[in-house]
Amino acid sequence: MDQALTQILNLLLESERAGVAALDHLLNEITQGELRKLLSTSREDEATTASHLETLIRSGGATPSAKVGEFAAKVAAAGSLQDRLKLLIHGEEWVARKVEEAIAIAPAAGPIHDQLRAMANRHRFEVEWGRAELIRLMNTLE
Repeated sequence: MDQALTQILNLLLESERAGVAALDHLLNEITQGELRKLLSTSREDEATTASHLETLIRSGGATPSAKVGEFAAKVAAAGSLQDRLKLLIHGEEWVARKVEEAIAIAPAAGPIHDQLRAMANRHRFEVEWGRAELIRLMNTLE
């Protein structure tokens, strides 16, 4: 695996870990059932993706990063719950863009391509679904 691909896969790995940490923090304070379900599902997806990325990096002969991205701290430091939820969606958008960058430099076929394509689809879905759900659910939080 070339260095550029390893670098972006590790960035994505760190970002997915940060997403898990951010969602763990949010889940500790949210009692609204539908919102908890949305965030819990997202958290499990992020954890699964992080595990898959670690495997891909190792199978490519590289070492997975042990870091957690800075995003979790940014979400925790954001003001209101509504602000933290909005930031979470922005984070999903950022990861979706980075996944597209990774796809552009990944092999055109094989496990890395397949994982990145699935990750891109999931993040696109979560961005759109999350926006719609958060608009609806934030109205119930006010």
